[in-house]
Amino acid sequence: MKNRLYIMLVGLCLFSITLVSCGGKQSLNTLTSQELFNLGKEKYDKKKFLKAIEHFQVLVYNYPGESIVDTAQYYLALSYFGDKSYELAKVEFNRLAINYPASTYAEDAIFMKAVCLYEGTPKHFGLDQSDLYIAIRQFEEFIIDFPESNVIGEAKRYLLEAHTRLARKHYNSAIVYDRIGTYKAAEIYFQKVVDEYTNTEYAPLATYGLAEMEYKLKNYEVAREKFSDFIIVFKDHILIEKAKEYIEKAAFKSGELAFDKKEYSKAKEYFQAYLNDFPNGDKVKKVTELIEKINAIPHVSTQESNESS
Repeated sequence: MKNRLYIMLVGLCLFSITLVSCGGKQSLNTLTSQELFNLGKEKYDKKKFLKAIEHFQVLVYNYPGESIVDTAQYYLALSYFGDKSYELAKVEFNRLAINYPASTYAEDAIFMKAVCLYEGTPKHFGLDQSDLYIAIRQFEEFIIDFPESNVIGEAKRYLLEAHTRLARKHYNSAIVYDRIGTYKAAEIYFQKVVDEYTNTEYAPLATYGLAEMEYKLKNYEVAREKFSDFIIVFKDHILIEKAKEYIEKAAFKSGELAFDKKEYSKAKEYFQAYLNDFPNGDKVKKVTELIEKINAIPHVSTQESNESS
């Protein structure tokens, strides 16, 4: 794809030069650099980007030593961008940054290279996002290198949008694994979102997802701890009430699991903690019944003594 675009770029350049040399566009060859720029800018302002490209190309290639050429190069790149030819726009912005580093447009050209990569990447998170990773690196470098830039706010906005798209991609993968019951794989993707895309809207969702996976893996005490942390960190989140419900369920499940394993001393400890923490909980009656069963089991007191020693 990139090779084809490169060939198109070369072809357009040759075509432009040919037009200048031939009768069809002979008039462009007679115009001064300023006249070419004015006409190109007029076409650009009217969003006639292909016409603007034609004029700016003639200026750039026929008047390389003119003081206005860096401005023409900038608008040539902007015209490609306006035409949504992002790969060609990136090439032209890069040419400006390399050939005219002292230009007043050089800083914006570096920023726009990253924007071209971002805009040229498929918008759906499920498609190939390879160029988006490159764009993110370039936005991050731009923010570090040009902290006082007039487009620093835009750079941060683009960076957040790029992070959000990738966070959604990984979060969606976690959800898929969760649905098919592959909880360990889901945890990997939830953790990736939490570690790498903390500033996105998917970070709290992934944090909640990690706690939920621990619950589904029957690691109830770990799940309870993670849900508790979620409530502390994201106290205004829409999932707070569900997290509280999970905490109560995990408290009961810890005791129930120990009871099923015949670890009666531990089960009684968990059940008593449940009654203390959730005196009006849904499982109070059930917990009370199970404690009574434990107390009625012969030799439990002896077992408890042995376990404590």
